[in-house]
Amino acid sequence: MSGRLLIIDGHALAFRAYFAFAASNLTNSKTGLPSGAIFGFWRMLFKLLQDEKVSHIAFTFDPGTRLERNDLYEDYKAHRKPMPEDLKPQIHKIYEMLKALEFPMYKLDGIEADDIIGSLCKKFAKDFEEIVILSSDKDLYQVLDKNIHMLRGKRGVSEFEKIDPEWVEKNIGITKEQVTDYMALLGDASDNIPGVKGVGEKGAAKLIQEFGNLETIYKKLDQVKNKSLIDKLAADKENAFLSRKLATIVTNLKLDIKKSDLKVPNYHEPAKVQYFKDEGYNVLHRDLAKQAGIPITSDGDSKEVTSEPTSGKKGKKSTEDTTASETEAKPNKGSAVAKKSYKRIQTLEDLKKIVTKLDPKKPISVDSETTSADPMLAELLGVSFSQEPGIGYYIAFSHPESIYSHLLPSPEEGLAVLKPMLTDPMWKKIGQNIKYDLLVFRNYGVELAGIYFDTMLASYLLNPGERRHNMDDMAVDYLDYKTITYEELVGTGKKKQNLYDIDPEKVSEYACEDADITLQLHNVLSPKMEEGIHKKLFFEIEMPVLLTLADMEFEGIAVEPGYFESLSKIFEAKIKEQEKNIHFFAGRPFNINSTKELQTVLFEDLRLPSDKKTKTGYSTDHSVLESLQGTHPIIDHLLEIRKFSKLKSTYTDTLPTLINPKTGRIHTSYNQTIAATGRLSSTNPNLQNIPIKDEEGRLLRKGFIAKKGFEILSLDYSQIELRIMAHFANDSQMMDAYKSGADIHKRTAAGLFGIPEDQVTPDMRNKAKVVNFSVIYGVTSFGLSNNLRISRKEAKEFIEKYFATYTGVGTYMEEIVEFCKEHGYVETLLGRRRYLPDIHSKHKMASEAAKRVAINSPIQGTSADMIKLAMIQIQKKIKKESFRSKLILQVHDELVFEVDPKEKKEFYQMAKEEMESAMKLKVPIVAQGKFGGNWDEAH
Repeated sequence: MSGRLLIIDGHALAFRAYFAFAASNLTNSKTGLPSGAIFGFWRMLFKLLQDEKVSHIAFTFDPGTRLERNDLYEDYKAHRKPMPEDLKPQIHKIYEMLKALEFPMYKLDGIEADDIIGSLCKKFAKDFEEIVILSSDKDLYQVLDKNIHMLRGKRGVSEFEKIDPEWVEKNIGITKEQVTDYMALLGDASDNIPGVKGVGEKGAAKLIQEFGNLETIYKKLDQVKNKSLIDKLAADKENAFLSRKLATIVTNLKLDIKKSDLKVPNYHEPAKVQYFKDEGYNVLHRDLAKQAGIPITSDGDSKEVTSEPTSGKKGKKSTEDTTASETEAKPNKGSAVAKKSYKRIQTLEDLKKIVTKLDPKKPISVDSETTSADPMLAELLGVSFSQEPGIGYYIAFSHPESIYSHLLPSPEEGLAVLKPMLTDPMWKKIGQNIKYDLLVFRNYGVELAGIYFDTMLASYLLNPGERRHNMDDMAVDYLDYKTITYEELVGTGKKKQNLYDIDPEKVSEYACEDADITLQLHNVLSPKMEEGIHKKLFFEIEMPVLLTLADMEFEGIAVEPGYFESLSKIFEAKIKEQEKNIHFFAGRPFNINSTKELQTVLFEDLRLPSDKKTKTGYSTDHSVLESLQGTHPIIDHLLEIRKFSKLKSTYTDTLPTLINPKTGRIHTSYNQTIAATGRLSSTNPNLQNIPIKDEEGRLLRKGFIAKKGFEILSLDYSQIELRIMAHFANDSQMMDAYKSGADIHKRTAAGLFGIPEDQVTPDMRNKAKVVNFSVIYGVTSFGLSNNLRISRKEAKEFIEKYFATYTGVGTYMEEIVEFCKEHGYVETLLGRRRYLPDIHSKHKMASEAAKRVAINSPIQGTSADMIKLAMIQIQKKIKKESFRSKLILQVHDELVFEVDPKEKKEFYQMAKEEMESAMKLKVPIVAQGKFGGNWDEAH
């Protein structure tokens, strides 16, 4: 018994790859055909082969023909949706590629992949030290054994969870031998195995634990304690035994396969590596060539050599080499400098000598190593810097709990030497998320000046739809370089160490690399930021607003912890009240937080309609509950309990814990690289998600207060997105309304209802307001009918009348969609682009969604640019005119200030003027504000 066998459910891996990369719109560089599933399949396979160190491998595939189980049950797998059209050719290509690379694969008419897997496991159980199954199918739990385990996809495309017999016993409460009886009761929605209706995972496991198997359950049915459960079991007895047959894996197929047939082929052979290039999969070719130690020639081919591998060539990144759904061609890709010279500076004297030799005329990248991801709580453990590619320096500092402290200078001593360089405004500083370093240094009394370039922001501007702008990913994308990850340095789980407990020499390698790679990323990205559309956005908006955001985060806002504790109790009482209401309408008590029990109540007991089904049954998510409003009183109470539960956990319970012990204030963190539109978001806490209109939002805002002797001022743009729409659409009716100061919602209502404006009722105006703000998001008649709780026919008529009133809006929408189809992107007034490859998707839902985004993104993005410009100018005025009042929060179209009453009138006028003059439109921009002791009073 020797070797490790990896058995892969080929269809499952292809499907996982397809959906993981569905939004990326990856295409083959030669044919232009979709290649997301192919790319993901091979990327995952290469990683598995590296990580699992297997000697043998087998791929199994479903046949694509009628299955033998259909003879038992005609509806077996009958409800499954057809395979996506663009996946079919990719799976055929995967077959072809596996064959070309000589990977063993097996497919039999009428036989499912699971049965081939089961039979392979039984046939070779004694021939291998270990057999690993790559699949997420619960049915396969029955074939697990001491030397047979599964890898089940967990998160993303590369994280897997190990499933073995012990896992099954611990997590389900049954043995592997009882899996078929368990599945007989539970059924399987993904395969349309019926099971016993109304029996969920816990119920099925409990029955098996108590009675052992299906036969005993039915033999002793009268001993089942729950009368309702007895009825369910009795009614579905035939289905239970049928389901067991359907769920039983075949393990005795006659397979003419020898152990030697399953050897992992030498896929590192030069000809096989070159195969990927010849087939147009350039990135897979590059990845495999790198793995195999085969250099890339100047024309991108791989060739066999006997010397050491050289670094890869420069070139544009292939369209298949990204997981972004919205992307622009990346700048010319380079390679990280091969030779590295990283030095840990041992003494303050050495630090002085090195700093003296640095050239103030050349940009320098700076990075801090600390104890916390929160810069307002972080303790400084060291600073690294780099001014030449491949060269990095690191000075480690002492920490009270570090065993190395007696060997190291204190942060204050080290910063005293670095301060002239760090605070010199003429010395250009480069960083990756440099706002963090700025705040860390500021908390130590050192003001980082000359901040010039943030590589994270540059990556974001090039690829606004991609959410990965961390240095590890960027190093791979732009430099073809694998960095030391933080997890590799400190460890994970129980083995995780504090950074200050790790040998400074090891930390030095990591820290120097951070500074060095940041500098090299700057060298690749900087030329792109100096070009056309990016130059203004990067140097006049994103970099300056970074400094403003740092000031706001440092300032923070005061909260009243006692108030939130009281409000938490109020929300808890409301939750309990809603629990009673829900149990009343359900006719019995049940666990509201159990998805399975809620499914039973809604779709079996109350028989409410639902067509959104997941693998574990009918969905009970928010969208489903919203669509069910009006069908039964229980729905409103479920939505209420979820609302209060979320507000309690996210805000009232959490906000007091976020108070900084040093400042007594909350310091939210603003993110510039999350929203593709350019909008800011915030975390710890997420202020953008505080409800705007309802009573609960008002109650939450009451807890945000001004410090003693100051007041809160809230200034909000009035109907800014509608004003921007008027500008883009150049609609005479809409522009006239804003220029004359008319009520835009009344004017819209007059057009919708065919009456003079002076006859518009408050209810009509409210409906028109919803229509106004829905249309700019490209709403459909279905969406508007939900928003207004009216029929689709009425909603359709409203939309038609809206476009008849504002003819320019309809024209704008048609033109922007056509522009997007032609150019692949839309842009704001200042040229901020959003790439929408799905505009050409063959899938109607995807293309329609892209059209809606195309319509709204220029509006939302222009609004984001406008408020950023206003923030930059206001902050400049605050500093220039030495105001004691401060800008402390930004939420959507609103700015919140803490104002000294002595400056009240002057400050209000200044901030209002800056907001209204931040950008010039064809219609007036209006900002409205109020003062108060707390945020709610000012809102």
